[in-house]
Amino acid sequence: MNRTQLKKIAEFSYKTMFRQAPQLSEIHETFYGWVVFLASEKAKVVVKFTREIGRQAKEIKGLERLRQALPCPVPEVLYFGREEGYEFIMLEWLEGISAHQIPNDPIAINRFSQSYLTLLHTLHEINAPQGFESEQGQFHTSLPTAFSDWMGSVYRYIISEVSPFSPAQKQAYQSLWAMKEEILSTASPVSSLIHDDCHIGNILVDPKSFEVSGVLDPCDVGFKHREMDIFHLYDVRPELRLAERYQQDVSLPPGFEIRRWFFSLWDDAKHSRNMGWYDEAWIQNKLSTFNQTAKAEYGTVLF
Repeated sequence: MNRTQLKKIAEFSYKTMFRQAPQLSEIHETFYGWVVFLASEKAKVVVKFTREIGRQAKEIKGLERLRQALPCPVPEVLYFGREEGYEFIMLEWLEGISAHQIPNDPIAINRFSQSYLTLLHTLHEINAPQGFESEQGQFHTSLPTAFSDWMGSVYRYIISEVSPFSPAQKQAYQSLWAMKEEILSTASPVSSLIHDDCHIGNILVDPKSFEVSGVLDPCDVGFKHREMDIFHLYDVRPELRLAERYQQDVSLPPGFEIRRWFFSLWDDAKHSRNMGWYDEAWIQNKLSTFNQTAKAEYGTVLF
């Protein structure tokens, strides 16, 4: 993606929408693409470009579902466009600072934790009686069956010749795939509506109250499993102990620790499939941690 070209497209779209050139225009690279922040006295907006084909449509749908479910601000999609071969969405600019910038102060941390976890509990308590949702809008009553649906294409990518994963890692993922029924059978059989990328880097907070002022950047929102959100609470500033605080309110079935690493490994694989990202040492470290957890829980390594 050409940074200058994307910024130019965003500025042109802003001028078309608001009949005025933006007085502020800043572009930042993100994991999935580029974000342009634009503002004038008329309006403040965010324009997002993505490297992944089809990601914009998923985000529009996900944001709408979150907006209907959550009692907090979720950015409204103002425009979905395509210019010079690039798809983009223009979003409402929500005020606040990223939650990962919360100061290391007990009062600030407690206020944020209470505010954010209340929202997560609200989201996760929304269930689908039909079970777990597929991308096609169908439902599975079994979590392992649903997981096969969600991750089947990811698994085929990992073991394919074009995959960057090392032979040893491909073999490890083959073992993980073979064990999914055993690992997931101990999880709660109840579905939950999830954000699917709910680490605190995707949460805005009021810099004075430290309460949530916005929820951003969902991945594959749907009726999946709450633990597929919970493991993300370890991803950014784990010292806040959000996952542990979550479990003080909701008791998770035995085996969560190994499911946590299982979900995390497949999430990394999904990002590799979507974006071409790959970090051999990062993946290997997680595989080793999974094995250490399996040894502690089952008394044996699994691959």
